Amino acid sequence: MLIRTLTSEDYDAVCKIVNDNWREVYAGYVNPELLNDFGCRQREINIKKDFLSSRLSEYVLENEGKVVALLSFGNTEDEDKAGAFEIWRIYISQNEQGKGFGDKLISFAEQEAERNGYKEIIIWAFKGNVRAISFYLKHGYIMDREKDLGAPYMAIGVRMTKDL
Repeated sequence: MLIRTLTSEDYDAVCKIVNDNWREVYAGYVNPELLNDFGCRQREINIKKDFLSSRLSEYVLENEGKVVALLSFGNTEDEDKAGAFEIWRIYISQNEQGKGFGDKLISFAEQEAERNGYKEIIIWAFKGNVRAISFYLKHGYIMDREKDLGAPYMAIGVRMTKDL
């Protein structure tokens, strides 16, 4: 297992991981238009643009030489949490979940936050994503806010926080 910086050669693999997760995990509580082929193509375009912008630190987790997860983090855009560290994405390939990779990724992100002097970490999850919320609670995060995310998501978001 290796956590390393994302490269352009990883883009297609991580976009597939993200879109597969959206289709599998978010079905039933986010706007279905975000889960169809067009929605997935748009997400892929947007994710690749985001990678090229370098606004976040982007990492992949490799297992046995294959990219199986994506981790993105950086400064939050939440005005009431200015100066906080935010984990923007943790996505693990569906067939690699339950193997402890999420634990490794969140630990890595938290260590990077501490190393860079952050005092608080936040992460957003869809309220319907009970598995993710339980995962964050297990790692010491607390729910601090709910928000109707409106279009295009048409879902409720839950913000989780943890003091370092």
